[in-house]
Amino acid sequence: MSSQVQSLQKQLSQLRQEASISRIPVSQAIEELLDYMNQHATQDALVIGVNQSENPFRDQKSCIIL
Repeated sequence: MSSQVQSLQKQLSQLRQEASISRIPVSQAIEELLDYMNQHATQDALVIGVNQSENPFRDQKSCIIL
C-alpha cells in the first residue's frame, strides 16, 4: 500500500512540474521556427548542398595497377 502511495506522490509531483512549465501558442512557435530556418538557410548543408572537396562521403578514387 505504501509503495502505491509513493508512486502516486511521484506521479503527482511530475504532473505539477509539467503544469508549471510556461507554454507558448503553436502559431508563435511556428513563426519562430520559420524565422530561425530562414536566417540559417545559407549555412544549412541540406539546403545548399555540400562542397565536393569537403564532402567526407564522396566516392574515393581508387588506384589501379596493371
